[in-house]
Amino acid sequence: MALPDAPTTPRHLLIAPDRLVLVGTEGDITHLHPDRMILIDPPRQPFSGDVTQTALLDADHLAATWVEREIGIARMAVLDLSQPLQDGPDLPTLRAALDANQLDNHQVAGAIWSHVLDAEPLALCAHAGDLVFCTHRRGLYRVKADSNEVWRRKALEWPELSDLPDGSVVVEIISTEDSIWVFSLGGGYAELNAADGEIREQGFLRFKAKVERVWHGEGEWMFGLSHEKIAQWQPEQGILEIHPTAGPVQHAIRHARGWWMTGWREDLIWDEEGLSRKPRPEIGIHLLNHPDHGPLVLDNIGQWSPFRFSSD
Repeated sequence: MALPDAPTTPRHLLIAPDRLVLVGTEGDITHLHPDRMILIDPPRQPFSGDVTQTALLDADHLAATWVEREIGIARMAVLDLSQPLQDGPDLPTLRAALDANQLDNHQVAGAIWSHVLDAEPLALCAHAGDLVFCTHRRGLYRVKADSNEVWRRKALEWPELSDLPDGSVVVEIISTEDSIWVFSLGGGYAELNAADGEIREQGFLRFKAKVERVWHGEGEWMFGLSHEKIAQWQPEQGILEIHPTAGPVQHAIRHARGWWMTGWREDLIWDEEGLSRKPRPEIGIHLLNHPDHGPLVLDNIGQWSPFRFSSD
């Protein structure tokens, strides 16, 4: 049975127990049925601008950042997904508020809390129901779902990357058990104690490329790099392998055979036999292991199709 197209051009897809949370390229958010992919609620735009970062803190709480680059404003908020989503201020309203010096009066609609950001949001993740996030040159924070602070620490720096432009700029934060892992554009990494933010380990990886995306699974790390490259890091074995791709990898998940990946008009699998690739007509945005249909790819035009290695 063919699955319905997504109701919006996809940017992020998050998986909750009773719904899929789909975020579109225009900042619109909607809920889909987790098995049938049909629309549960119509798309809403709680705030004008691009939704740059997202994380599910639990089944009902979505943390996200909104950036309206045209007038240079940003917000961070947590939405209660058990309540109907709402439309918030549009761009003309925000532009008028800017002229009247009343921007702070306009927050993310329907949010449990919504804060003005005066520094660029770089990355965020969920950890034990809390939100961990980083803003440019301001540091890292862990806050409760109600925004009460657990800890904060100064921005991380990697002296070895000082000769690289923006080498220490954070691009990804990932939660693993009792640790928070932070990765920078230039290949820096740091493992933090999730309880207090103290550094457990810090170092850097030599990629000769920029780090754009990072995924984790079963003690291994997969990196999406600039210059059409990916890298697999197995720290326990001291293994770092780099391979070329046709273009940027958009999503990767660890599974029994290794890594499934999708991206620039190709699906990839990296297992004990090495890296294998199969073409696809559109750009893969997200991988989903469906209970009935097996591994699926949501592409950039909102269509679902089988992962090209599904029958292997």
